[in-house]
Amino acid sequence: MTWMNRLRELGGAATTHQLRMAGAAPEDLKRAVRGGVVERVRRGVYVSPLLDGVALEAVRAGARLSCVSACASYGLWSGSDRRTHVTLSPQSRRAPPGLVCHWRPVEGHPELWRVSLADCLRSVARCADEETAVAAFDTALAAGQVSPSGLRRILEDLPKAARERAALARAGSDSGVESLARQRLERCGRRVEQQVHVRGVGRVDMRIDGELYLEIDGYAFHSDAGSFERDRLRDSALAELGHRRLRVTARQVVEDWQNVEAAISRILGRGG
Repeated sequence: MTWMNRLRELGGAATTHQLRMAGAAPEDLKRAVRGGVVERVRRGVYVSPLLDGVALEAVRAGARLSCVSACASYGLWSGSDRRTHVTLSPQSRRAPPGLVCHWRPVEGHPELWRVSLADCLRSVARCADEETAVAAFDTALAAGQVSPSGLRRILEDLPKAARERAALARAGSDSGVESLARQRLERCGRRVEQQVHVRGVGRVDMRIDGELYLEIDGYAFHSDAGSFERDRLRDSALAELGHRRLRVTARQVVEDWQNVEAAISRILGRGG
């Protein structure tokens, strides 16, 4: 493995020590900087063009992406907070402007630009609202990045309110939007089963109160005519089997939940 491969493995940012351990001589680093292959952004810290955006901003500030910003980097639900959250050591001299700073000891994670997955989940449990935190946990469970028992262990040293959020997490949400729908339905007393297999139809996002099948189209749904036709065929198959069904979009769940909930109540014949 060359030292450039190691830099790529680390996401595009590494310390001098990490690169020297991978075989980089001082002359190699100087030559790479002169040639524009890497950039020395701080003393003892090098980055490649792979690193950009908020990750590069964090490294330049001597920080690591944390909380919902780290969630996004791990492919987890990150909610609606578009600010850049970072973790800084309590010994840091100043807070970088424009960043939401979490002042905590930086753990020994090899990636310089973000905290570990475990610390990401701990920070979102402490910092984010309950719905966002649980949706982040749900997507981590669904992706196999953590197990239910592993999540409990990760949060075991946190305050009770943060630990209790682990008990609300479920593994059935393929997306954060599905998790939001599940949480909201369960809070109003609905019984929700996720990823239900229906013979002749396939897997359906969720079944509510054992009667209503709910499908949630993602933000990028119907990117082609084929997917649109397949969804219509699935809806027809459910109808032919005599099942009640409702299809909504991710935008409706996130931005217009009141009307989605009202439609579910009308179909099921009782108020929410």
